[in-house]
Amino acid sequence: MKKRLLGITAIMFFLIAGCSYADDVIWDFLNYDVIFAVADNSGNDLLNPETGGNILEKEITVEYQGKIFKRAEADTRLNVPMPLGLRMYYYEPAQATVLSFGEFSPTKNYKGESFTINWGDGTKDIIKFDLYITWRRHDPTVHKIIYLNNKQYSNESFLIKIVKK
Repeated sequence: MKKRLLGITAIMFFLIAGCSYADDVIWDFLNYDVIFAVADNSGNDLLNPETGGNILEKEITVEYQGKIFKRAEADTRLNVPMPLGLRMYYYEPAQATVLSFGEFSPTKNYKGESFTINWGDGTKDIIKFDLYITWRRHDPTVHKIIYLNNKQYSNESFLIKIVKK
């Protein structure tokens, strides 16, 4: 019995001593979309179907990496990562219907990444962004900077407010 207890104790010691959880942190990072809220000079939501003069009949597209992305409705039945695409939905933080293009993961270390949104009325905007992670010891920092037509727009949010005349 003593040998059995000693054997079990030795096995437990090696199992416990062999496990180090300090370096086993798994990080899960949020994916980002570039979000567009579009309004007229009076602040009316031009992506809302109830707004007179809305732009929903325009063929709004995004050109990214040589591909054209057309607007699609968001699939609200699932809460899973979405493939790269241009979607329209109501966005509570902006209190408006928005267009979003993405998803982009900061783990891909985007620096100077760009795409063009064509508004379907002959106008377009060029979006450039940085989305990457830096590490200090074992702590990550996600950096996100967005540019609208080559001018820095925000380093906090990927929400861009566009005013159409």
